[in-house]
Amino acid sequence: MSRSIDSMRQNLRLKNIFILSYHMCIPIALFHLKRSTRTDRETEALLLQLAIIPPLMSFHLPDIHHDWPFPRGNNPNYDEVAEESMKWLESFRIFSEDRQKSFRAIMPGLLASMAYPDHSRPHFRSACDLMAVLFAVDEISDRLAPEEARDIAESALNALRVPESERVRNEHPLVDLHRSFWARTLQTASETVKRRFIASYEDYVRAMIQEADDRQQKRVRKSMADYLALRRYTGAIKPSFDLLLLPSEISDEVLDMPVVKELEMIAIEMVAVANDIVSFNVEQARGDIHNLIIVIMDGDEKIDVQMAMDMVGEWYRKRGRDFVECLNQLPVLLEGEGDSEIHRLHEYARGLGNWVTANYEWSFECRRFFGEHTMEVKENVSKVGVFSMIGGLVKYKATSLVPST
Repeated sequence: MSRSIDSMRQNLRLKNIFILSYHMCIPIALFHLKRSTRTDRETEALLLQLAIIPPLMSFHLPDIHHDWPFPRGNNPNYDEVAEESMKWLESFRIFSEDRQKSFRAIMPGLLASMAYPDHSRPHFRSACDLMAVLFAVDEISDRLAPEEARDIAESALNALRVPESERVRNEHPLVDLHRSFWARTLQTASETVKRRFIASYEDYVRAMIQEADDRQQKRVRKSMADYLALRRYTGAIKPSFDLLLLPSEISDEVLDMPVVKELEMIAIEMVAVANDIVSFNVEQARGDIHNLIIVIMDGDEKIDVQMAMDMVGEWYRKRGRDFVECLNQLPVLLEGEGDSEIHRLHEYARGLGNWVTANYEWSFECRRFFGEHTMEVKENVSKVGVFSMIGGLVKYKATSLVPST
C-alpha cells in the first residue's frame, strides 16, 4: 500500500507545485498556484486533478514531551481569579456574543494557572489578564491589514507607557484593555517587571506588524532560521516570561548573563514551535502561512507534512536537551542562601521550564486546536493519533501504529 501511495505522490509532483503526502491541503496548494507561472488552462487542469485525488492524506503529531522533566502545575486561585479576569475582558465588549463564547473556549486563565502556579492572588490576576489580552490581540490582529495592526499596536503601546491616560474618542477597545491591565499590574509588580516588560512588548508589537505584512503579501519565510528570527517575537512569549518575575527583584546584570539569555531563547523557541505543531491543522485549513511546518514543507526539498512534523519534533526534543544542559550551567546555589538573587534566578529558570510544560498541556485542554477531541488527541499522541485531511480541515481519529510494508 505504501509503495503505491509513494508512486502516486511521485506522479503528482509538478513543476513549482508539491502535492502534500497523500491528499492536497487546498489552502497551501492555492498559495503555490498563485506563485507559479502556469497558464490559466494548466491551473484549471491541475485543480481538476486535485479534486479527484482520494482523501487519503494523514499525519500524526510527534511526541515531543515524553522525556521533558518539568511537571505540570496549577495555581490554587484558578477557579475564582480566571473567571474574574474573563468578566473583566468581557466588560470591554471587544467581541460579539458568539465570538465571546468561542473566546472562552480558549481558556486563557487555564494557561495562566499552569504557567504561573506559584503566583499570589494579585500576581496571578495580572497573569490571567495578560493571557486574556494576548489572545484578544491574536483574535483581532489575524483579521487586520498591516496598517490597521500598526495603528492599534502603537496606541496600545502608548497606553502601556502612560496607563493613567484617558481613553480617546473612537479608540479601539483593545487599547483601553491594555491600559487597564497595566494599571492594575503596576500596583503589585516588582521593579524588575516594570523595567523590562514594556521593552519586551515593543519587540512583540513590531513582530506582529511584520507578520501582518507577511500575511498580506502571502510571504512564506525562506528558511527555519529566517522564520524563527520573527517567530521568537510574534507570540509575545518574552513579555509572558517577564511576568514570572512579578514577585522577584533580579538585577539586569544577572538577567543579562549569556547563560540566562540562552535559557530564555531556548524556552521561547520551544513554546513557539510547540504551538506551531499543535496549531498546524487549524492554520493550514484557514490558509495561514506563519507556521514552521509550512515553512519546512515549502523549503528547497519540498517534503510532505509527516516528514516536516517528524523533523520539527526531533529539533524540538534536541532543544529540550539543550535547555536542561544550559540549566546546569547557572551559577551554583549554595546551601543556606535563602532568598538570595541567585536563588531567585534559579526560581525564574525553573519557571521558564514550567512555561514550556504549561504551553504544551494547555494546548490539549482548551478547544482552540482540537475542538471536542482535545483529551483524546493528548492520550493518543504517543500512540500515533492520526489526522485525515479532507477538504482542508483535518479530521482526527485515534488509531494504533501499524508499520509500513
